[in-house]
Parts: sequence; structure tokens; C-alpha cells
Amino acid sequence: MQEEDRTPSFDEISRTIQRGLLPSEAPRISGFDIAAGTSLVDEGPGRTLWDFFELKDGRVGLVNLTVKGSGLPPAHYLAVARSLLRELGRDHDDLQGFLARINSGLSTAVVEGMDQYVDAGVLLPSDGGVEWAGAGICPGAVIRRDGVFQEFGSHGPPLGMMEGFQYGTERLELGAGDSVIVLSEVSQGVFRGAADLVASLQGKPVGEVVTTLHKALAKAQPDQPVEASVLFVRKQ
Repeated sequence: MQEEDRTPSFDEISRTIQRGLLPSEAPRISGFDIAAGTSLVDEGPGRTLWDFFELKDGRVGLVNLTVKGSGLPPAHYLAVARSLLRELGRDHDDLQGFLARINSGLSTAVVEGMDQYVDAGVLLPSDGGVEWAGAGICPGAVIRRDGVFQEFGSHGPPLGMMEGFQYGTERLELGAGDSVIVLSEVSQGVFRGAADLVASLQGKPVGEVVTTLHKALAKAQPDQPVEASVLFVRKQ
């Protein structure tokens, strides 16, 4: 008996796109140890990933992307955002102008009647510190070597929500052993717990830190596994 063809669901399409977009490894940036990863859920919506991009002056940045809202398969907007990041970075050497262009591009890609936007946390490690830009909700923080916790702020709405918005950035100097984490959307309590966990893993290999974070995030929500993207940067 011949099996009937089955049309893939939106989530299945989205997961396929998401998996195809994920980088195979983190970039290497002089003066920093870097690890990143996205936990994949078998029945997940495929709405988050991490990526990296290169600016005109050769600096390499990292980004955490999460699509919010409903409508098209979420990874459609992940693909658009990733393409804009990698292509438009070649024309910019500052995060502010760069994000304004990406926001404009995503605004034109939004389908009328479908309220879908992209939360983004952008890190640009260079010259002994990091520059941070947050669009929407994307928790990030510096964890100093002595355990002091310094949370990042958001600099505006999600990408694609408000065309013409000019995003700000903030610069943070890092000392040897200082770390930065950026997570896809989690509650304030879970994020603070993740920061405390990172502080307790001082000196561990960066890949091990990211793996441990993913396990802890899954354990914090055992009844409803959630996709999560993690960026981790440590100053050498």
C-alpha cells in the first residue's frame, strides 16, 4: 500500500531551515576564547540561533537571534536576518549604522498582518573589551573574574518592528578572566542563575561552559524543553 504524501508542518520547515543556518564552529578572535551553541528541540519551533559576521574593518562580531510572534515559519526571519548581517557587515565599521540598516531591511521583509520580529543581542569583541547592542529582549551580562555581575541593557525594539529606529551601543572593558554571556529569551531568575553558574565555572574550557549552561537551562524547564542559544566570550 502506497503511503500518502504528507505536507511538512510550519515547525518542521522552520527546524530544517534553522539547522541549515547554524554555524559549525565559533570564530576565532585574537585575545578572546569564544564558544557558542543552540540547543535543538525535536518538536521545537526553530526560532532561535547564534551566528557571526565580519565588519568592513575586519572585526568579527557575534549575534544571538530569536524570532517572536506568529505567522510564517520563524526560521524564515532567521534566514533574512542572518543574510543581512553577513552581507551588510561588509559596508560598515560601526554597530549603530549596521543595526539601523539591518532593522530597515527586516522592516521591509515583514509580511502585513503577521507580527513577527527579531530579538537580537550583538557582541563585538575588540581592543580588550566588547561593544554590546541589544534589540528587544536578549539577556546579556559581564561576569567579572571576582564574580561581580554587570547586566546589559536593551537599546531599542526588536529588529523589524520600527523602521528608522537608531540603536545605541555600550562599550565594556574586560580584564583577563572576565566573561560575557548572552542568552536567548529566559526569565530574569533563570538568567541570574545562569550568570551565577558561569561565575562558578571560572577557568573551565569555554566549550564546557556552554555545554553546562545548556544542560542547566534544560533542567530548569524539564516539562517543556525550550530552544536556547548561548554566546560565551572570555577575555584571555
